[in-house]
Amino acid sequence: MSFVSPQLLALLGVYRTQKLACCRAFLTLLMLVFASVAPIAASADLADPWTDSCIAGLKNNGGRGSNAAGAYCGCMSKAAGQFGGDLAGMLAVMQAPAETKTNVYKAQSDTNKGIISACVARIEEVFGLAEEKAQGPASGQTKGVWGDPKVIEAARKINLNAVQAQVFKASVTQYSDDLKAATAKIFRDKLDIKRKLKKKQRVLAKRRDEEVMAVLEAKQIEPYKAFVEIFNEAVKASFGRR
Repeated sequence: MSFVSPQLLALLGVYRTQKLACCRAFLTLLMLVFASVAPIAASADLADPWTDSCIAGLKNNGGRGSNAAGAYCGCMSKAAGQFGGDLAGMLAVMQAPAETKTNVYKAQSDTNKGIISACVARIEEVFGLAEEKAQGPASGQTKGVWGDPKVIEAARKINLNAVQAQVFKASVTQYSDDLKAATAKIFRDKLDIKRKLKKKQRVLAKRRDEEVMAVLEAKQIEPYKAFVEIFNEAVKASFGRR
């Protein structure tokens, strides 16, 4: 026997209708943004000053979407006009150095975040993942193991989608940063360096692998393991250059 009143059922119906409408609106936004990539990529030479600045920021600082900067910036520019995005805020994200880009992105409005995320997801679907920008030959500096072409190629072979790429990049970067900090501390202590380094690397690698493999499909496991071997060798080599 049901004790749900007709009034409550009516309210639930209204709520479901409103929720469905919101979902449809969001999907429509994504579809329109995605559809904008192709024509923009074909007419990147008609870029306006904002798009020029956006492209320059991505090329200088690298990051997601930088391998197709013209299409990425054009997508955001068009979507901002359609959905009331803040171009100044989005430009700040594109021009931010790698180490501060995430914080600048987090400070954006929900509309800006939605536009940026939708555009970069589509760019990565069409053009693939961007390589990590190396500071390399021009400045005489390198950006760690991500400056190694073998590491970049191994990462590409995993064939990550946009969601997987976010987890992968965050986990591997966290591993690298934590290992670097731990290594510096262990060397400062000057006690049982080899054993402590091996133990710390094992603990950090276990966490990294669990996080990444949780989002991978079965067919991506072996390419990921191959990446790990190449990545670890690059890490060891970087330590050898200390």
